[in-house]
Amino acid sequence: MNIPPSMPPYFQWIVDKRLAICAHPFHASHIRYILEQRIQTVISINDSYNSGLPNHTRGELQVQNLYIPDGSAPNMQQCQQFVQRMAIARQRGEGVVVECTRGKGASGVLVGCYLMALWQVQPDYIVNHLRLIRPITIETTAQEQQLIEFHKLLEPSQRHFYAEVDQPHSWDIDTSYLQTTPLATTNQLSLA
Repeated sequence: MNIPPSMPPYFQWIVDKRLAICAHPFHASHIRYILEQRIQTVISINDSYNSGLPNHTRGELQVQNLYIPDGSAPNMQQCQQFVQRMAIARQRGEGVVVECTRGKGASGVLVGCYLMALWQVQPDYIVNHLRLIRPITIETTAQEQQLIEFHKLLEPSQRHFYAEVDQPHSWDIDTSYLQTTPLATTNQLSLA
């Protein structure tokens, strides 16, 4: 019997054909859908040490199980490993899906870390962006704090686009005339 593919619960592409997020795919049709989307890597977040996901044992998928208690954030090592895994998948042209019980908090932190590294932006931008496109993402202040800590790790290697804002540039308006032209007095303004 040929089972037609069906989208896993709460499935959403975050970066088209490269990075997706979803709740646990619990049916063989969900695995078929994931494979049809050219996703080869599944990052499976569990709040217990046994995943109980027999569908992930298929040979076509590489599965990495992460233990992260419900409501908490991945640790720094898990975030760094995820960003490295995404870099490898990008080079190979493979897709990655991050899945957890509801496809929310901890998976959102991992996705946010990758986007921060990819786009070289501040953590508040990432939190706002993820909440805009996926309102159920980033549930706790501990998860927000982990994004801030990860950004501190990235910061020395990132190029800051607004670092030289205080320096004059050729596109700045010439305001030197303000220093030589006297301002109008109250009396002059009332006559105008």
